[in-house]
Amino acid sequence: MKPPFTRSDVAAGAIILGTAALVLGVLLFLFTGELSIWVFACAVVAAAGIGLWMWWAPGELQAWLAGRQSRQGTTSILVTLLFIGFVVSIYILADRANSTVDLTSVQRYTLDRQTLDTIDRLQERDFRVRIVGFFSRYKLREQETADLLLRQYEAAGEGSVEVQYIDPDEEPGLASRYSYSSDYDGQLFLNILDENGDPKTRPVTLSDGTTGYRYITLVLGDVSERDITTGLKTVASAGLFNIYFTTGHGERDLQQVGDEGISRLGTSLDDQGIAVTALNLSEVDRIPDDASAVLIIGAWSPFTEAEVAVLDEYIQRGGRLAIFADPPLVESSIVSGDNVNTFLQEDDPLHTYLWDEFGINVQDQLLIENDPNYQNGSNWFPIVAAIAPHEKIMNGARDIPIVMSFARAMSVTSNPDERQGKYALTPLLFSSEQSFGMSPIRFLSTQTITYDPSTDVIGPVTVGVTLQRTLESQLEIQPRVVVIGDSDVLKNAYVVQYAGNVILWNDVIDWLTGFAEVISFNPISDPSLLSLNISEQDRTTVSYITMLILPGLILVVGVGVWWYRQR
Repeated sequence: MKPPFTRSDVAAGAIILGTAALVLGVLLFLFTGELSIWVFACAVVAAAGIGLWMWWAPGELQAWLAGRQSRQGTTSILVTLLFIGFVVSIYILADRANSTVDLTSVQRYTLDRQTLDTIDRLQERDFRVRIVGFFSRYKLREQETADLLLRQYEAAGEGSVEVQYIDPDEEPGLASRYSYSSDYDGQLFLNILDENGDPKTRPVTLSDGTTGYRYITLVLGDVSERDITTGLKTVASAGLFNIYFTTGHGERDLQQVGDEGISRLGTSLDDQGIAVTALNLSEVDRIPDDASAVLIIGAWSPFTEAEVAVLDEYIQRGGRLAIFADPPLVESSIVSGDNVNTFLQEDDPLHTYLWDEFGINVQDQLLIENDPNYQNGSNWFPIVAAIAPHEKIMNGARDIPIVMSFARAMSVTSNPDERQGKYALTPLLFSSEQSFGMSPIRFLSTQTITYDPSTDVIGPVTVGVTLQRTLESQLEIQPRVVVIGDSDVLKNAYVVQYAGNVILWNDVIDWLTGFAEVISFNPISDPSLLSLNISEQDRTTVSYITMLILPGLILVVGVGVWWYRQR
């Protein structure tokens, strides 16, 4: 009786099984990246099958090595298995390499040159960042679109840029580390990583009074190359800007987290990579060269002539200065009960300097706002009534209210002398026509709000001024100065409530330092082309076709040919 299987049949089955095990083992190793027990088992089966074929069918091995046709069915199956393994291996390697090829004529899906230069600067400065996207199950399509762009950043970063997706519903604890709210669904954040690859954190006071930690995070917003690269530029510029805040005169405290402090401003600067440094002018002979700007916020005592000389030397070499000054006597009397605020009174050396050098007269006048439309609950809590056009400050946001408390009036010279004429003065912020500037002494003594033409200033009253050199763009030395008649405009209680106050702060910093110009980014794109977005389902379908269906058809044909020839 003829045996059901000959030695050649067993050898053919062994080589098919061995080749299949070899292909499967290679794919498992590529997919998992480790030599697991399953990879080892596949290797054993492959070695056994191929070895049995070589032992029991040496003639087929010799014919195969010599290039002669052996058993056609076995050869077809082997070629098919190897082809499947080759296709799947290439797909896994390509997917893992995160490779992209832009075939559009205008390189629509290639990162802008500015973006690539920014990533290079991150690498040069040894920064590592993580772009974090919050996408709930309702935003999966947006996540697929974001991934097309973000994996280009990850590939270009070569380890300096990471990408992470978080489902806030699945990982609420992790989302809370970013102070996540539902408004952030579908938006991106940026973390700076420490040497261990973990996001840097800062201590915060939680609602129960305990101390917790939140990630130091920059909100990027919607998915766009402009916003992402602007965030990366912000990180890459860290340490390039340094703002000095004066101390020693009762100024507002950057560390104070209460309503009267300005800690939120310090946090906003830190988040943008701008260094913040305290500066006591009485202890230095010269303001450091790395000073991007010097800020005097809410000082209550006069500056000495020596301190003013230090400021003047800084201004003359192109320094940038901002002064936020409250009216004398009034606020200190109400807050502390003492008439201790004598900053910028007429005998103050800094008051004299502002007039002699620039033609700015910071007056001993408390702004009284009588127009109900520009009151924040009281005559001495004014809302800025008018904002003059400016190249940067409040440009495009002049209809957003700026709220003050105990504002101080000021004026500018109408007939500048030769020294003052070197500067172009721009009155910026104004009260209404129904307002007036009242003498603080008369206000404190009478506790009545009445206009006295002999001592008071009729409105509209100027409460903010900027200045720069005339024909600035043609000069190498370009000092700039901002004087605002209120420091409450920057306190924590106000920047939380009023968007105009935040915009004013940001614009003043940008105009003084040029920070926004350094981090600005406008990608070049072709608006005539439509974006091609491939969903995860489409990608899966393409994978099935290339990895299973097409190779499977070839395998079926090969098996059919083999079975037909066996008959």
